[in-house]
Amino acid sequence: MVEAVDSHQYALLAWAKYRQNLNVAPRLITLDHHTDTSSPFRRFIKKNYNTKEFLNVQSQLLESIDFMNLNSVAEAIEKLNNDEHIVTAIKTGVISSAFVLAHNAANTDFEIYKEHKIACRTALDHNLVLESSLLDETVCEFNKILKENSEEALLTEPYILDIDLDYFNTFKSIDPDDSKTFNNLIRNAGLITIATEPIYVKSCALDEGLTSDFLLKTLSEKFLS
Repeated sequence: MVEAVDSHQYALLAWAKYRQNLNVAPRLITLDHHTDTSSPFRRFIKKNYNTKEFLNVQSQLLESIDFMNLNSVAEAIEKLNNDEHIVTAIKTGVISSAFVLAHNAANTDFEIYKEHKIACRTALDHNLVLESSLLDETVCEFNKILKENSEEALLTEPYILDIDLDYFNTFKSIDPDDSKTFNNLIRNAGLITIATEPIYVKSCALDEGLTSDFLLKTLSEKFLS
C-alpha cells in the first residue's frame, strides 16, 4: 500500500492505520533531507502556552493519541509541525523505532538509539541517495546498532518505508544506476508513505526545475508501478 501526503506529519495517520492490523509496532525506515525528529508539539505549545507548562502539556497531548482511534490521531496531527511526527509515533506506540537516512543528519550511536529508539545516518552525495551501495552500507550500520541492543536485523520485522521527496535534490538522484536494494525495500515494506513537501523540494533542490510533481511521477513510474 502506498499513501502520499503533502505535509509530512499527515503520514502519521497512515502509520496508525497500518499499526492497527499488527500485533507489534513496526519499525520505520525514512529517507529525508531533514531528520524530522523534533520534539512533539513544540511549536504548538510554545505558541499557545507558558513555556513552564511545556512538559505537562506535551504529555497530555501525547496521552490523547490512541492509534486505535484514528480521530484522536487526526486531531493531534493538526497540532503537529512537519518535523514532529516521528518522535510522536514512537512515544504513542505507532512505531517501535526509526531509522533515518538524511542529508542533514548527524550519525548517531548505540546510546542515542537505546535512549530514543532512533538511529540516523548521513547521505553525503546528493546524486547517490538511491544507490544500492549507500543503502546496503546504511542498513549494515543500523544492524550493528540493533545487534548491540539484542534486536533482530532491520529488515526481518515489519517496517514502514517513508520517503520525503526533498530527499531528492538532483535529477540524477531519482535515477540510480543500481536500484536493487531500493526495490527490495519497496517490495518488502508493509506500507509506503510519501511526503511530497513541494516547498521543501524546491528550496532543497540543487538542480533548477526539480519539482515534487516530477519526483512523484518518476518515483511512481520507475519503482511503484
